[in-house]
Amino acid sequence: MSSKSVAYDILTVTDCRFPGGNTSSVVEEIRAQHRAGYRTGLFHLPSPVLGKPRPFAKKIREVLDEGLAELVVGAEEIESKLLLARHPTVFSAPPPGLPEFRADHVVLAVNQVPTDERGEFPYYDVPMVHEEIVKLLGKEAIWAPIGPRVRQALSEQRAEVPMLPWDWENIIDVTQWQVPRDAFVADRPVIGRHSRGHWTKWPDTAADILAAYPDDPRYSVRVLGGADAPADVLGGLPANWVDHPFNSIPAQEFLATIDFFVYFHHPGLIEAFGRVVLEALSAGAVSIVPPYLEPLFGDACLYGRPGDVRGYVDELYRDWDAFSARSKAGVELAERRFSYQTHVSRLAELIGPPEALEPAAAAVVPPQRPRAVLVVDPSGDGSPSEVLDSVLKVAVAQGDTCTVAVAAGRAGLISPDVAVETFPRVLDDMPATERHRYLATRLDGLIAGHRPHWVVVVDDGSDDAVAVLAALTGSDAVTVRVARAETPGDAAGGDPLAKHISGTFPEGWTVDTVAPGKQPLAPAAKAAKVTPDKQPPATNWKGRLWVPGRVRRKIRARRKETLLRMVEDASALGLKVFEAADAPFSLPVSAAAVTHPRPERLPVALVVLTGEHVDAVAGVRAIVERQQITSTFRVALLAPFGWEQAAATYGMTAETLLTESAWKAHYGTGWGEYVRRRVRETCQVIQPETVVFAEQLAPGPGSLGMALEALEAARTRRPSERSRR
Repeated sequence: MSSKSVAYDILTVTDCRFPGGNTSSVVEEIRAQHRAGYRTGLFHLPSPVLGKPRPFAKKIREVLDEGLAELVVGAEEIESKLLLARHPTVFSAPPPGLPEFRADHVVLAVNQVPTDERGEFPYYDVPMVHEEIVKLLGKEAIWAPIGPRVRQALSEQRAEVPMLPWDWENIIDVTQWQVPRDAFVADRPVIGRHSRGHWTKWPDTAADILAAYPDDPRYSVRVLGGADAPADVLGGLPANWVDHPFNSIPAQEFLATIDFFVYFHHPGLIEAFGRVVLEALSAGAVSIVPPYLEPLFGDACLYGRPGDVRGYVDELYRDWDAFSARSKAGVELAERRFSYQTHVSRLAELIGPPEALEPAAAAVVPPQRPRAVLVVDPSGDGSPSEVLDSVLKVAVAQGDTCTVAVAAGRAGLISPDVAVETFPRVLDDMPATERHRYLATRLDGLIAGHRPHWVVVVDDGSDDAVAVLAALTGSDAVTVRVARAETPGDAAGGDPLAKHISGTFPEGWTVDTVAPGKQPLAPAAKAAKVTPDKQPPATNWKGRLWVPGRVRRKIRARRKETLLRMVEDASALGLKVFEAADAPFSLPVSAAAVTHPRPERLPVALVVLTGEHVDAVAGVRAIVERQQITSTFRVALLAPFGWEQAAATYGMTAETLLTESAWKAHYGTGWGEYVRRRVRETCQVIQPETVVFAEQLAPGPGSLGMALEALEAARTRRPSERSRR
């Protein structure tokens, strides 16, 4: 091989940006391959169906960060025993300049039908894709349908392509999805579904939507993936629905909060496999799905139409033993038919077993994420210290790990066995409305990052505490409120953490709880009672989208086009345009020691430090000195808490993050994603023009020297200043 040649056991070729089932399937196969000892390369081949710019999917990034696969870039030749491609559209229009591929075997896992009723044109042309593969790879690919529906669709194309005699079915690591189920999750049946929020993933009529997902307080309905499509059809969301955006929480955690997984979609959609159903079965949720999925899932699911859902749910909710048997049957099917061993066996049949099984690749079941407690005390003045101390002692004792979010000025008083997140001191200088928007944004990030089982809010009666509690509406965590006795609330109830807290804190304070997702989200609260008779008669499947929904989508599209034109025109004049409801807010950032007639107009630079061994006092002083010398920028910090006190000495705005050692002590893995999230969140509330990352710096007074040199050399300017030049 040449110096720019690479070789792998398996080369996975796909578009790494796909957000849904394609990416989930790729990631599961990569994990199975690594666990078995195969070496995997991942080659990104863009699909023309993803026209808009977007990054790699989060799950793809995770396997790359964990070292389970190697992203292939810059190679001229790529050798592999097996080239395993996914999604035929990636070969519809391959870009120029691709490397030379040499593979002993080529398999195209076909997870998309060529055509269905949704589109006017085919998604891909089977003969053309086959020819492009031969041109690109120098040999034919074996087409491998992932399920019966795809196999049938390919046979109807009358295209002569070599095809595997068996289906390349999706796989799953059941140990990562299985949920202990010894009772129903709530005092009423909880129906749920997760999928992308695209309109084709939902039934097309109000009658079918409400039959499958009832507008009835006797049932809870939980949605992960977005519910804009049913909201368009229904004119709003029923009050008993809770809607979570796509990827806002891990699907594994979501499935643990439902009893029944109900998945019905638009009649024009042909699901290639139904991966979300496999995930639900693995989690032990009883699944109710369309009959065409029976060849895949057998008697592990219940089959029927939307109108059959209530009957199934009511019958099983009255009979725990019957529900439990159904739940276990789903888990057993997933283990037997769709396990990692299924994938390893088919790989061995094609390319033989891995040459060497290194210890690092041996099968290891990763630990379950700890049941975390997040304690939030948003008051700048702070609740009485004995109240917070009592809450933290119980939280540390009852939870697997504990994090507290407090005003930065109080963080130094927290016990070292508690992870500390902070609210910046400059919040005191912000109007109440902007301060509350910040608290909601910060709380969203804390919940997404720490994924707590409990959120304990210390409510001293302030407006800030009210804002935090409002932001928790619809959360998947158990919300425990510790409030002054004169503040009305429910009793602690049966939650164990709340009971322990109520027995330890000082007199004059009470505890109440809110079960996960009990309170509806704001959009749902505004929705009126929706009835099926609002649905006009349908004439054909395109008409069944219901005209008002289509009109709303067109209005949004036209409105977006108009706003984009306004933004372009305004940008040329050095102006910014935004909707009032979405107007950006910024934490105040001072220009300490800077001589400038309008210091507030200086651009903001965010300096990010994650290392634990940089001298904070000397570092902050170096930043302030450089601000004064250059008078060209204002600096805000995102750094470990040890920097906050030093920054406060000069009035510098500082957001904080956990150090790598602190994160690993509490959660083990995931620190890289946590840091990325904190940087995104801080950029959202700081709105810097430049970000400088200064992790790899040696300790000492001059440790920020090179970062500050780069910052000064960049001559950071506001967009309006660039436009005037």
